[in-house]
Amino acid sequence: MNRSLTLPEEANGNSEADGTGSARSGDARLGSNPRKELVREQLIDIAAQLFDSKGYVQTNINDIARAIGLGRSAVYHYFRNKEEILAALVESEALAPSHQLQELIQQPGLTPTQRLRQAITDGIRRRLSSGSRFILLARLEAQIPDELGPLYNRGRRDIYDFYVRCISEGIEAGEFRRTDPKIAAFAVIGMANWTSRWYSPSGARTPDEIAEIIADIALQGLVVHKNRPLDEHGIRTAIEGMRQQIEALERSLK
Repeated sequence: MNRSLTLPEEANGNSEADGTGSARSGDARLGSNPRKELVREQLIDIAAQLFDSKGYVQTNINDIARAIGLGRSAVYHYFRNKEEILAALVESEALAPSHQLQELIQQPGLTPTQRLRQAITDGIRRRLSSGSRFILLARLEAQIPDELGPLYNRGRRDIYDFYVRCISEGIEAGEFRRTDPKIAAFAVIGMANWTSRWYSPSGARTPDEIAEIIADIALQGLVVHKNRPLDEHGIRTAIEGMRQQIEALERSLK
């Protein structure tokens, strides 16, 4: 399914289109050329940084072209205008993840615990591999144009709904303890989202390792430990296990 977003030209009469009148999106123009896809991703990263530092309204195609070292006409080979670039940013950080979670919820043979673990680890790996995009998009929320707002909000809502559904199903299946699935969903999403604010590529832990540690901590608070007595010893054992996981995570920051 082609999920690329097509937006109208600049509304101020000073169109930043490539002059071809084509309605094709940047994805359609690129085909499957890996080098062009790499440049396209770099354009999105550069534009996101400029939108954040200068402001979306104040940034134009010339600014983006200069920052990446391309001519204005070369940028049009990838995007018709800055709206398309912002749409690609929204798609990569809000819509694409929600589509992936929808595929995961429909994947047969997974228990709620397995499904939740995969969602957490996949999400963290993707987030820590996308550089500063996730943080920049969060800071750009107030500047997102009205026509993109519903798409952005829908993506975030779909992600939240997935976690609520997954946790609710785990409770009903007896895998997760009785708790408020909505609050639990916010807690799990918050743990995953926060990784992009403290993660350093030069740190001791890889994104895969961090993803597994976060998933362990999140599931520790949800999973029913049927064979663990709820006495003082059991509680102390659980606390010690979580403390060790947190210390491992802290070491990864050094």
